[in-house]
Amino acid sequence: MPAENIEAITLGSLKFGTWFWSTPSYTADIVSLCLICQIVKPKITFEVGTYKAYTTYHFALNTTADTKVYTLDLPKGEKITPKLNTTAVDDIHIVGSNSTLEQYHFDSTCVASKITCLFSDSATFDYSTFHGLVDFFFIDGAHSYEYVRSDTLNAFKCCHPGSVIAWHDFGRVGVNGVSKWILELSKENEIYSIPGGSLAFMVMK
Repeated sequence: MPAENIEAITLGSLKFGTWFWSTPSYTADIVSLCLICQIVKPKITFEVGTYKAYTTYHFALNTTADTKVYTLDLPKGEKITPKLNTTAVDDIHIVGSNSTLEQYHFDSTCVASKITCLFSDSATFDYSTFHGLVDFFFIDGAHSYEYVRSDTLNAFKCCHPGSVIAWHDFGRVGVNGVSKWILELSKENEIYSIPGGSLAFMVMK
């Protein structure tokens, strides 16, 4: 018999291995993100940093059928000059984003219709259409202090009281800009980190 008061999550195919590497924190992070979706039950989810869309896919898997999942990434096949400072890790991802993408993880799945891909530098994207409408906002784009700060301030405009904002790579070596901004932000906001992973989150007041 199933236990009472539990939350069940849905995981996509593990054959891709994107978030199930030898680093245990990635597994903890994807599980935590799925649980946030199950608990918050967002109708609109917005993600900064699509890459191969493994997290995007899981947002769609762990939300209701009428949820809309938006994911923002750099334009494909174009020379990219970021507006703000980037880290060495970001520069590697920019090169990868500029190459031809083989396939998103959600392609040809039953939840693909829930997902809308957007393409722009997150620092110059026009978020006005989403102001006050996003229930869950996930920040996993460029990892410099400047970009994480910019993405967060835009998230504030897009969210409303009760919305959840989450950041990836908090406390992770090599992406200290994420931690620097979140620690600064935590002086005036209640922010939580999840043990075993690199996820931080807050609930909008």
